[in-house]
Amino acid sequence: MSSPNLRFSVANTAARLQTSYLERPDSIEGTEARRILAELRKSAAREFGTDPLALQLVLSVLTPTLSEGEIGRGDAPSPSESAAYYALTLFAAHMQSATTPAHTEDRSFARACGRLHSISDSASLKPRFDAMQTARDETSRLLHLRTLVSLLRNKKLAFDYGAFAHDLRSLQNPTRRDGVLLRWGRDYAVGMLRPSQQDEQLSDNEPTDLPAASS
Repeated sequence: MSSPNLRFSVANTAARLQTSYLERPDSIEGTEARRILAELRKSAAREFGTDPLALQLVLSVLTPTLSEGEIGRGDAPSPSESAAYYALTLFAAHMQSATTPAHTEDRSFARACGRLHSISDSASLKPRFDAMQTARDETSRLLHLRTLVSLLRNKKLAFDYGAFAHDLRSLQNPTRRDGVLLRWGRDYAVGMLRPSQQDEQLSDNEPTDLPAASS
């Protein structure tokens, strides 16, 4: 059985689509990237499972494909399939009318939210992030995530969609959920610091190799 592949696959796919969309808009690749992102955005507006073609689209776009251990076997999507679906549909929403990257491996999702807090005059951002953290179910959490991604898009703040997909998969595991949310809370606080202070925190607070999760 091949090793888990979700994080790399989502990051590589986001980078490929982003490069074609931003740097080669008039090429065949750019046209195809716009089409794929538009289809993914349509899926983002629907509840997962209501569109039978949505998962098929996500799995067909992923390059490389998910590993054998991450692909579902039955009638329900696997945790990795769900995570890839939500990460890429949110990425597509983030890329709507974009002129700058939405995906970067230099900043985590929560750190991007902290950075948004530091440059925003909105008093509602921290309560939104807290509501996402304390959501009682995944449907509510994803609703808050969509709002936060929209706010990040408005301020042209990118984050690592590969690591984000990994975290979305871990959030489906009750034994790992609290650890992810704790790390997100820490990253949010670090993101609020000045860039020089963030550099001092990086080695202690951001693991370089996230542990693999099954399926």
